[in-house]
Amino acid sequence: MRRDEGEPVTRVAMVGAGRFGALHLQVLRSLPVEVVAVCEPDVGRRAAVQEEFGIAAGYASLGELLARERVDLVDIVSDESSHGKLVLQAIAAGCHVFVEKPMCTDVGEAERIGAGARERGIEVVTGQISRFGAGYQHLRDVLDRGELGRPVNLRFRRDFSRSWFPAFGKRTHPVWESGIHDIDLAVWYAGAPCREVYAVQRTVSGLEHPDTLVAVLTFANDVVATVESAWLVPDAAPQTLRGALELDGTIDAVTELIGDRGTAAYRLAHDGLSVRTDSAVAHPELTLWPTVAGRVSGALRDELGYAVEVAAGQRPHDVIPLDEAVEGVRIAAAVQRSAQRCTPVTLAG
Repeated sequence: MRRDEGEPVTRVAMVGAGRFGALHLQVLRSLPVEVVAVCEPDVGRRAAVQEEFGIAAGYASLGELLARERVDLVDIVSDESSHGKLVLQAIAAGCHVFVEKPMCTDVGEAERIGAGARERGIEVVTGQISRFGAGYQHLRDVLDRGELGRPVNLRFRRDFSRSWFPAFGKRTHPVWESGIHDIDLAVWYAGAPCREVYAVQRTVSGLEHPDTLVAVLTFANDVVATVESAWLVPDAAPQTLRGALELDGTIDAVTELIGDRGTAAYRLAHDGLSVRTDSAVAHPELTLWPTVAGRVSGALRDELGYAVEVAAGQRPHDVIPLDEAVEGVRIAAAVQRSAQRCTPVTLAG
């Protein structure tokens, strides 16, 4: 990307060089940043990403990277269970952070991240991509304008291709992979702390983690949200993801807001584009990370652009504030406990 002379350039370190890390790097090429180093323990993958994206330095650990490189922003796109430790390392080094969802998978880590970031004046942006999707933003605007009256119920359903689950079902509980999206939206739309969680899970595949999850969240202002997720969409369903992640399949997500004077709904599964052939029908999504004119666009680009501007002090951190990201981790952890114990969990007020 061409930059005007004197325009500040944010120095970025990428942590994680898998499919989504590579997608981030495609976006970062079009932003006013310089990716100075990549951290990836897999030597072959690290070398391939360095070559493809022209990244001079590569490291096996973030600690080594931070000791040797001058970095403004650390972009963390690694395994979910590693997020918290890596964010805390970056904060300790005085770096701003973008971390893919979830921010972490442990409430204690989330609270330490919040405290450390506030104490050191560090910005931590969590990749809750739905907040940057136009449909979800419009629902928030409708609420803010009072068109629905007082919110009463929030309904969320987010289903994924069954063929994807073997990769995810042995890695992390679905509340951290799929449920966290809608937990975050519930926090955003409810506008109050969550007070109680009740969740149920079921296992169909026989893998370590459940394929389906249903949770009921009760907020301090009496808003009730239901969050459902199932990794059971059959292979014959119209594909919504094609190409960008080399992970063709379907995300079918529905959000409904019920107020005392109106309702609103948004469905992510079909943005209006259909591709029909003799072998299949596809509805390529145009919201999350579509490729337009050879460039990754959509909510992912807006989200990373926002993180770069926040890190550079060019805009306030007001789309996904850190305290709301911490609240999302608290709720997700409570959902997991409730589902595993089959009992309600009360969150401290």
